[in-house]
Amino acid sequence: MTPAGAVDPTGVGDAFRGGLMKGLAAGAPWETCGRLGSVAATYALEHVGGSSHRYSWSEFKARYESQFGPLHI
Repeated sequence: MTPAGAVDPTGVGDAFRGGLMKGLAAGAPWETCGRLGSVAATYALEHVGGSSHRYSWSEFKARYESQFGPLHI
């Protein structure tokens, strides 16, 4: 996953873990879980601070699919 611009790494690990856990909770394969984590981490990396970013599910899903193809969870 390529960020639009790396601004601040604060919170990137937590965001990755959140995306990974979303995938696990949905019963997704490990590869999909890791990809969800990377998309979530990228949003965090593009903003200052650990919690200054936000997105809707439709934005998140569109970004995932632009990088990895269809998301089925």
